[in-house]
Amino acid sequence: MRILLVLSLLVALSACKMLPEREMPAQLEAKVKTFEDVVRWGALEKMYFFRKIDPQNPPKIQQDLENIRVTAYDVSIPLSKVDETRWTQSVAIDYVLTDRQVVRHTVDHQIWVTDDEGLTWYRENPVPRFD
Repeated sequence: MRILLVLSLLVALSACKMLPEREMPAQLEAKVKTFEDVVRWGALEKMYFFRKIDPQNPPKIQQDLENIRVTAYDVSIPLSKVDETRWTQSVAIDYVLTDRQVVRHTVDHQIWVTDDEGLTWYRENPVPRFD
């Protein structure tokens, strides 16, 4: 019986070894998790600072973000590699307009890029609007 158990464990471990390893850079994973936390906890004005900042053209932050309460943030398409410098993911965000108690939903298609060999990651596309 022990031999059968050991053999089945060896087969399972060898099958796991054959699966491709996840190549996601740790810095990217941390950046995306921090972005998720910012949105989940309602610090929505901070979303804009995940984009690459151009001092000549500062971000235009959406007005009335304090009126938005995020109720759900669900990854619908997990991070996937496009090439060495670009990853994408899609997220479904549910939120409430607190002044009117209106429930809304948006899908955030995120594009994350690096231009310094993966040391720093930022959003290439605009952050979602909450209307």
